Amino acid sequence: MASDDSTATQLPSDSESDVIGRIEDEILSRRGFLVGLATGGVGGAGAVLGLTHSGEGFQSLATLAGGATLPAMVQYYLPAVDSSGEGLILPVKFVFSKGDGELFVDVGDVEVRHDLQLALREATETATRLTGSSLAGTAIRVTFDPPDSDVLALGGKSWEAGLTVALIASLRRQSLPRTKLITGVVNDEGVLLPVGKIEAKARAARALGATELIVSDDTPSDVTVQGIRVVEVASIWDALDRIL
Repeated sequence: MASDDSTATQLPSDSESDVIGRIEDEILSRRGFLVGLATGGVGGAGAVLGLTHSGEGFQSLATLAGGATLPAMVQYYLPAVDSSGEGLILPVKFVFSKGDGELFVDVGDVEVRHDLQLALREATETATRLTGSSLAGTAIRVTFDPPDSDVLALGGKSWEAGLTVALIASLRRQSLPRTKLITGVVNDEGVLLPVGKIEAKARAARALGATELIVSDDTPSDVTVQGIRVVEVASIWDALDRIL
């Protein structure tokens, strides 16, 4: 089974299979990586991706200037694997306030790798495009809750699908079930692309209480885990129909 690219570990993730590696190389060659504190567009506004620490200088407000309602705070759960290939679930929370399109990642003592920074930016752009929304008047704070104190690095392109779903739920002010989780990369056309370590992620999702793990219909494996259904879909739209 292919190694996954979503890790919460002290070590770099295992190498990708040829199939998944080619797909990711194609996506990344078109998008490019963020470097350091990157600048870019979030919902049509100039944005800064900053790394912050818990409780420092960020307060969620009820409304924007003029009375417009902010996206709702939302928490979701991202399937991942550790350095030994065991599955785990990483909680992520999105909180919104008035701002100028900033995207802050609350890291505490955790390192955020560039591939996760890229996944966050792409998820934000995909969510605003699919919902016809703009985040130009907001600041977004993303908080990851590492599973244990030994975790020093967060990275993974396959979290992009889960991050996109969470942002769309926020924009629609809909709640997210913890029973339906997703793993995958979303390309520019909204197609869900395959990632690895599906069985390990499915076991971790089942332990959380999930009943479905949604994956790409191009996933190069046939995984069966008792107590949870692995559901194959073609696109992020299909995934949203199942989750929201």
